[in-house]
Amino acid sequence: MKENKHILVIDDDEMLLYAIKMKLELAHYKVTTCSTVMDAYFKLDLLKPDLILLDIIMPEINGLEFMNLINSRLVAIQAPIILMTRLTKNELFEMGYKFGAASYLAKPFDVNDLPGILEKGFMNAGTKV
Repeated sequence: MKENKHILVIDDDEMLLYAIKMKLELAHYKVTTCSTVMDAYFKLDLLKPDLILLDIIMPEINGLEFMNLINSRLVAIQAPIILMTRLTKNELFEMGYKFGAASYLAKPFDVNDLPGILEKGFMNAGTKV
């Protein structure tokens, strides 16, 4: 059930983080947000999320570098990652899949659609959601 799903959202856009958090909590998900990948890195083992929504374009370390950094920990956590990005370069998506991404979400997206998108993402990892 959704109530048991914990989603970690990593994005440097504070307004988007707030909107995602509010919408997903209304849909009965547990949501933790991080505005930097380093914050997420240090919280990852403690949080043990069921799913990670990760922006590719981040200030200090981009999302793909973050995935590479945590690759060995992902096996233990078993959390699929859905990449979020405005970029449409196929090479980035291929690299994301190489590092373990389950899917990707093209920005901009309507946060009202996010609960349905994530349900699809939980069930159909490996496809564009």
